[in-house]
Amino acid sequence: MCRPGTAAVAIGVIGVTIALALRGIAQTPIAGPTGTGGPLIGPRVRAWYRGLMEPFEEMLAGLGVSPDALTYAQLVVSMLAGGAFAAGCLFLAGWLTILAGTLDILDGGLARRAGVASPRGALVDSVADRWAEFGTFVGLGAFFRHDGTMLFVVALAAFASQMVSYVRARAEGLGVEMTVGRAQRPERYLLLGFGAWVSSVTGHLLCPLLGYQTHVVLASALIVLAVVATWTALERGRHAAAALRAGGTLP
Repeated sequence: MCRPGTAAVAIGVIGVTIALALRGIAQTPIAGPTGTGGPLIGPRVRAWYRGLMEPFEEMLAGLGVSPDALTYAQLVVSMLAGGAFAAGCLFLAGWLTILAGTLDILDGGLARRAGVASPRGALVDSVADRWAEFGTFVGLGAFFRHDGTMLFVVALAAFASQMVSYVRARAEGLGVEMTVGRAQRPERYLLLGFGAWVSSVTGHLLCPLLGYQTHVVLASALIVLAVVATWTALERGRHAAAALRAGGTLP
């Protein structure tokens, strides 16, 4: 069913939100290095978003909320996002993905603020993250189940996303600090989340002209994610191998 009017209102609301966000980002001091090889989301945007999250972290810490609770909530929300993708509810799926990414940021910040960060918590967080990504990509696979090309793209994006995290974990386990890479977790959440709701909105706007809802925006976002995540995994592997060779450390 085409809803171009609803989509137009959504664009207006989202446009105002983005304008306010850009104003806040422009007023935020740059925090961290700005050289090449870093994530797609720059340090200024990250600092701005962290600033938005700090009041929530403080409130949650005051309420005694456990970081593990946010970790498990992020897992549940990611699974719900996968279900929304499978059901074709792209606008909902997009915002659930963004919410999952926000919870993923909050759990680590809350753990540090409350002074309860620990290796056990880091392990639980990493394992939950892998399951969360799996659930989301399964939903995307179900959505594109009739398109063989996009099924391959979804599979590649899922595998590359897992490899990005795996290479970092393996390298850091061998003593190599790993911060390089364009498609880190925030970038993956952003591409999937915004790609989904923009696809939903444009699909409804173009529906009266095309006679059907197009999902070319979501498909394009997935293609970009697959390419950038693959490149990031390879880049991290090359960086780790070079560091280990220079240090004389072998796995």
